[in-house]
Amino acid sequence: MKMNPRTLSVLLLLAGPLGADPGWHVEYPDSFCVVEGSTATIPCSFTHPAGHTVERVVWCHNHEFCHGTIPNVYDSSKVRADSRFLYLGDLVRNCTLKIIKTVKQDAATYRFRLETNGVWYTGPRGVGVTVTNGEDVKVRSSVTDHVVKEGGQVTLTCTSACSFHQLDVHWYRNGHALSEKGSALHLSCLTNDDAGNYTCSLDSSGQKTSAPWSLVMLEDEAGGVVKVRSSVTDNVVKDGGQVTLTCTSACSFHQLDVHWYRNGHALSETGPALNLSNLTNNNTGNYTCSLDSSRQKTSAPWSLVVVEDEVTGKEKSDWRLPVSVVSVLLAVFLLLLAGLVFAKRGRRHAQKKASDVIQKQEVDCKQEAVGASEEVSYATVHFKRNTSRSAPGPEHEIVYSEVVG
Repeated sequence: MKMNPRTLSVLLLLAGPLGADPGWHVEYPDSFCVVEGSTATIPCSFTHPAGHTVERVVWCHNHEFCHGTIPNVYDSSKVRADSRFLYLGDLVRNCTLKIIKTVKQDAATYRFRLETNGVWYTGPRGVGVTVTNGEDVKVRSSVTDHVVKEGGQVTLTCTSACSFHQLDVHWYRNGHALSEKGSALHLSCLTNDDAGNYTCSLDSSGQKTSAPWSLVMLEDEAGGVVKVRSSVTDNVVKDGGQVTLTCTSACSFHQLDVHWYRNGHALSETGPALNLSNLTNNNTGNYTCSLDSSRQKTSAPWSLVVVEDEVTGKEKSDWRLPVSVVSVLLAVFLLLLAGLVFAKRGRRHAQKKASDVIQKQEVDCKQEAVGASEEVSYATVHFKRNTSRSAPGPEHEIVYSEVVG
């Protein structure tokens, strides 16, 4: 008997659901609820027997086989511009479908069909999609109270009257959009900056927005979520010593961008630990750490005081004293030396002056002696007579036997 190709295709379509060949299968949820105006994603996967290559995939609604002239919401063999139905799958295993900005008319039963070399298969069960008005969008919390301590954590979930699989859920704090998206918002390592009114919206326009959920922060009695801890028990460290400061948080965090500050001025060192060695008085100050460069989450200050070591100070005073004594003695010696030099010069001058006076006196004496010698001095004159009475002659002349001056 010769069989019509269309009849054969229908038989093949029915063969999958009846389990004639378990290699053919499409998996998607039985029902799917989406809020009007939101963007929803229908998860889907498929399998086929070995030896088949998928050539075409189709999504249709309100049709049992997605075959023939039935209009499809997606067809891989056709290009549809500005379609609200976006195929996120492939030709291997994934058949996920995304519906953008859903409307009431999108409520239907959707089925997926794959076509291989000569064989078509449609997932018979399909997925029923319902569209609600979104008036009951709410924010639910993982904590029973709105008050959370600093350093704690909370998870907020955006819910509606039906369970939905949303990829485009937007979150807001005090009306300002947050960067996080998805049905759940995880807040950890909480600080006072996280306090506020949280809302969620199922579309970026904010038309389908929940009522606000208020988060109130309770200050940690221990002094804040971010702290500086020290390797020493006392804030006072001796000159030349060392200390390691660690930036800690009330909750576990893996921070690569920890910044350090001394007296409000940024240090070049980064990371959770700050090692300070060979301490001097220049290291004295108030140290803080921040978990980001904006310094929104900054610790309370930890004060470091560097004092002079008593032993080192004594040693310094021991050698400073001899140096001062030597300096004084050297100054006294220089003064004495200068005094001796001046005294010696004065003595030489006095001696020279005295010598000049003596020389002058000697010269005066010599001059007086010379003047006196030039005068005739008759000290003693002896007259002798000749006792013989001879005739007058030369012997009767005066004889100067001795002249004594």
